[in-house]
Amino acid sequence: MILRKYPLVATVLLSICVFNLNGQSSEKTYKHASQYQVAILDQNLRVATGTDATLAKNTTDAKLGPGGQGIHLLHTDAGDFRVEAPINKGLTILSAMGSNAYHPAVTYHNKWFLDQVQPGTKVLFASECAKPSKKHPNDAVRCRFWFPDPDSNNHEYETLGDFTPYTAGDGSNTQKTANTLCGTGKLSPETEAQICPKK
Repeated sequence: MILRKYPLVATVLLSICVFNLNGQSSEKTYKHASQYQVAILDQNLRVATGTDATLAKNTTDAKLGPGGQGIHLLHTDAGDFRVEAPINKGLTILSAMGSNAYHPAVTYHNKWFLDQVQPGTKVLFASECAKPSKKHPNDAVRCRFWFPDPDSNNHEYETLGDFTPYTAGDGSNTQKTANTLCGTGKLSPETEAQICPKK
């Protein structure tokens, strides 16, 4: 009714929508692109903590099916990141609403592209981590992560995990312990051959 009374308003709104749709497809890019850093994927793990769930199938082969939580270990010069697979918030909330003492809530995790990436591959990501404790600067801190979706030029996966900075040291305490055990017969001959200094 309002659009019939004000055809000029309808025309302006329509042209704004068309302009925005045209502009988004070519100009929009990843939101955190300026913060991306590179890490080496060390390992992909799968922990049976729930069920994988994605309601649509796409080219990264995400699908509804049994499984568990994907955990991805990333290595950088500053330390190591542990990245958790994204959570399907809708199904997880529904599970929590229907839970009780006999049927605990299930956390549903999505399969995503990082499940198929081979260890040793360089990975782009952005992170925002909590500040470490002054008393325990080498303890892991919780982080939020953003990963560019390889099937899109503007969608990013957001997920959680943590960061553990490297502890300064040269490993001399490990060798000192090994030296106290060398020649005592407490180590197996194979272990002693690997870690004990040869005389």
